[in-house]
Amino acid sequence: MSRTTRLAGAALVASLALAVSGCSSSNTATDGAAASRTASTPAPAASAPASPSAVDHTLTKAALQQALLTSAEVPAGFKASKPDKGEDMFGKADTTMPASCQPIADIGANDAAIRPSAAVDQDYPQPAKASAMIFSRLVSYQAGDAEKAMTALKVAVKSCATYKSKSSDDGSITRVRLAVQQGPALGDDAVTLDATGDVQGHAVTIRLVDIRIGSSMAVFASLDLNAAKVPAVPQLLMAKQVEKLKAAATG
Repeated sequence: MSRTTRLAGAALVASLALAVSGCSSSNTATDGAAASRTASTPAPAASAPASPSAVDHTLTKAALQQALLTSAEVPAGFKASKPDKGEDMFGKADTTMPASCQPIADIGANDAAIRPSAAVDQDYPQPAKASAMIFSRLVSYQAGDAEKAMTALKVAVKSCATYKSKSSDDGSITRVRLAVQQGPALGDDAVTLDATGDVQGHAVTIRLVDIRIGSSMAVFASLDLNAAKVPAVPQLLMAKQVEKLKAAATG
């Protein structure tokens, strides 16, 4: 199944079980480093920060791990949880049809055309709200590549209001409908997308937020099967992660 379907399917299982399981059946908490406008008529895809960052340091996987938020740092109502090995939501890129939409699936993926140098994953379940989940990934790139990946993404969404996504796992195909939203005023560049796909006959929308900080990127995906509209990724959660990732890159 496609990345959109995997994300929504994971939350569906968690909701039915009345326990947040993230993308696997046994995520472990970590206290240490551990249709609005469519893409054919996009809203502004990014919000420029007040003062652009001069960060251009390629972080190692260990450094990215240290930059993850701890359970003590996340907003009230959330906890930090590390997905089981192989159960992350951003590691593999699905194949898009047409190929011009591929940069959307490629963001943060290990096998993307513009590959990151390192990546770490973390989920943010809400114990009191089993139907909701936020998935995240921190990635670092060689100098200039993060900016190239973000530019390719912005170009792709202009002509990808709808596209097909072929799963890298089982070859299944999902039709994805895309809507561009206003990006948060964080980091050096940001893009927010609402991706809608069908899961067990029901349309499920996932909010995807990509934030570039120099040669690194923070990627978030949020969904709630019981909400009337797609939930936003909490601004405080994103701001804290961007601040900690920037501090790691400048340290």
